[in-house]
Amino acid sequence: MTNKRFYLEQKVFEGRTYYFTDVGSGRHGRPSFRLWVNGNLAKTDEEGKEFIEFPIENARIVKTEKGSYVLRPASGWYVFNAGIEAGYRGTSILRVLEPEEVEIFEYVIYHSPVGSLGISHYALINTQKDKLKIKWERDGRLYGEPSEGITLYYSDGREESLEGIPDGLEAIDEIMGDAQ
Repeated sequence: MTNKRFYLEQKVFEGRTYYFTDVGSGRHGRPSFRLWVNGNLAKTDEEGKEFIEFPIENARIVKTEKGSYVLRPASGWYVFNAGIEAGYRGTSILRVLEPEEVEIFEYVIYHSPVGSLGISHYALINTQKDKLKIKWERDGRLYGEPSEGITLYYSDGREESLEGIPDGLEAIDEIMGDAQ
């Protein structure tokens, strides 16, 4: 299951408050990118800390002309956080199966300062559909966990996983055909 909650930091500039979060944790803790967040999308927890929680409905990440990433309100859009943790000393990858029209903002999590204990790949994904289907693979020491699978992400926060499917979509069609 992916980390759905990202806590926000604030910068005050000329009397206005700007929210942001650093996404990912790469080499020596360096983030993959900084995500600026429109204040209308921020929520507050019981301790008074602001956060965003994925999936987010009616929002979209855009890249500005100067190269900054900004999460803004956008009617009819969803932003999902997808991916899977790598095995010990391994890596993980993901590929979006459905829908075809998506915008992907990839990030990594290093499990040690230079990634020698594992590198997990994740992505924030913009789509106009309320469901997302990804195929993932991972290697390294998995301690009995599956090395590949397919996960469905829904706009209400639910996730369904079909794990250990080596031949992907054909196997799903076969399974679903048996169920009907």
